[in-house]
Amino acid sequence: MSSETAIRIESLSKCYQVYAQPRDRLKQFLLPNLQRLAKLQPRQYFQEFWALQNVSFEVGRGETVGILGRNGSGKSTLLQLICGTLNPTAGTIEVNGRIAALLELGSGFNPEFTGRENVYLSSTLLGMSLEEINERFDSIAAFADIGEFLDRPVKTYSSGMFVRLAFAVNIMSQPEIMVVDEALAVGDMSFQAKCMTALRRIQDNGATVLFVSHDIGSVKSLCSRAVYLERGNLVAVGKAATVAEDYVRMMREEMNSQHRDSLQIKADVAEEPLETSDPETASLSESESQHDAFETRVAQFRYGTAKAKIIYAELLDIDDEPVLSIEFNQSVKVRFRFRVTEEMTLAPSYYILDDKKNLIAGAGPRQLDMALPVCKPNTEYVATYLTELPLHEGNYSIQIQLNRPIILDETAEFLDVIDDAILFNVQRRRNGRIWTKTLLPNRLEIVGA
Repeated sequence: MSSETAIRIESLSKCYQVYAQPRDRLKQFLLPNLQRLAKLQPRQYFQEFWALQNVSFEVGRGETVGILGRNGSGKSTLLQLICGTLNPTAGTIEVNGRIAALLELGSGFNPEFTGRENVYLSSTLLGMSLEEINERFDSIAAFADIGEFLDRPVKTYSSGMFVRLAFAVNIMSQPEIMVVDEALAVGDMSFQAKCMTALRRIQDNGATVLFVSHDIGSVKSLCSRAVYLERGNLVAVGKAATVAEDYVRMMREEMNSQHRDSLQIKADVAEEPLETSDPETASLSESESQHDAFETRVAQFRYGTAKAKIIYAELLDIDDEPVLSIEFNQSVKVRFRFRVTEEMTLAPSYYILDDKKNLIAGAGPRQLDMALPVCKPNTEYVATYLTELPLHEGNYSIQIQLNRPIILDETAEFLDVIDDAILFNVQRRRNGRIWTKTLLPNRLEIVGA
């Protein structure tokens, strides 16, 4: 394996034997051998469950890779195989570097030992020398921040204190490879922020990170690449933003198939129509050729049930002129035309994403405290959002979305969603460059002490 490769996985598979009842396990242990002696075809007393099947990918040294997939897709099994706590049924795993795994935090702690004693025990198991542990002990204690409880038995700890100490031990071991399985979803807000900062520092120091999370935003912001697993099979490997969007799209399409025509929209959905434009007088600036070009360009980026359709979308300045490049904090209009095939209450919304596909801003009728429009079949509507964009310089895209609530503010049927419906660029702010993604309105007061 190349020195630039931290992890190489080839044709990796893991099969579990699932027994319907305990006695079948004894049968499987005894009877097949007896059947072979009797020259009979041996029976199998279990069912096979393949948690992973023929998975192959590589992780480069210093790379951060996110693992995506729903519950039961094989993510945790994959990490346990990489860490060596499980043996594969088939395939090979090559690891180049010392691993620290945040799988089941604190699983190696002795409940009778004090926190201090468990720090030394766990650090030793992670391969640290006594000198290294002594050198880093104060940093571990400061990160955990559990005060006098450090010298009390861990069986007296709350679950939060337990997790804080376990994470501190692993994060301060300065591993070459860090494996994280939903560990950042535990603890309070302060602890989660501290964990995220520590993880970024590990990245900056050149460590390789494998990161499992259901938080798509974290995967997009932390990871350079992502792996998408579905029912033990490898669906996609690629840029984190691209794979994450594929995962979100798959989840939405599945939500549509599950809920299509099976649930009623809650009765408390308001039925007052949003102000719309007459399609014959609406001042959309598209021509027939622009319309056709839009349809062709977005065909590969759209999905939904097709009970409603976005016909055209554009970004306009305050004078209704199309724009592709805007100034910092410029007033703009996001305008799109759509049609429905049946009478329905829906939410026409838009979302702005940066070049890494992180959600930056956006709005829908609910966010503006407006009633959802009741749209009539075979009628065209025009939605226009007027907003300002105080964004950092760079490239952005706009996702246009038509969805119909199933459970208000919880789940929805996605009728038509177009990723990258509009692409635009924000120019550098002239009066003092900004260093964050967006500049919020502020009021400053400075007085003498």
